[in-house]
Amino acid sequence: MSYIVTQENILSVSADAAVLAVEIGLESARWPSCLALEQAGGEDLLGLLREKRFLAVGSAVEAAPCALPYGHLFLVCAPHWLTGKANELLALRRCYQNLFQLALEAGCRSLAMPFLSALYYRFPRPEALYIAMDEAAKSALSVTFISDTPELFALSKVPYRKPEILSYVGWYRDHAIFELDNGLFARVDLRPENRAVDMIPYFEACYRRGIDPTQPDLPEEELCRLRTLYEAWEI
Repeated sequence: MSYIVTQENILSVSADAAVLAVEIGLESARWPSCLALEQAGGEDLLGLLREKRFLAVGSAVEAAPCALPYGHLFLVCAPHWLTGKANELLALRRCYQNLFQLALEAGCRSLAMPFLSALYYRFPRPEALYIAMDEAAKSALSVTFISDTPELFALSKVPYRKPEILSYVGWYRDHAIFELDNGLFARVDLRPENRAVDMIPYFEACYRRGIDPTQPDLPEEELCRLRTLYEAWEI
């Protein structure tokens, strides 16, 4: 639906619900907006977190809002960045999708929340912000993102840069695979009649060169054509 980015204190944002990012063991994330929610919720909120004990990465659950100035409170466990090839970007997208679906099912129309995984989790921040705003724009909710630092706020205003190709990996079936500089891989259709390009959020072993030692190399002119297709592709 829509989203805005603000540097306000999360407690001053008018919304149907707030989102508290938590660790797997239900300790609240050490982000300024999350600490503000924890402090305002007081011992009731801390007791609620201790009672639940565990939340899987990518999951979201509704909890009692305690003393917070919201009708609803959602707890969400965001992923950490490991190697860039462990489904982290897909996990973050699913985290937002699960959260937004839960909020809609609860009858919410607006959320106040931090940018998930954008602080202290080693996520590449442009990717974390791009995923957040992209998923919010596709949802039926009005989302207010709280920038926990001035740097995050400034970064949210910068147009998203399309990742650049680092290297050609190999081809599998009808697609060539290129490694990108943001931890993703570009899949480019080899068939001339199809100009399809998309980014895949994980690297499957079957794409690796060497799995099939009989796989012939693509001609250099074909690689140039595929790179040009990627460069012309608009995200």
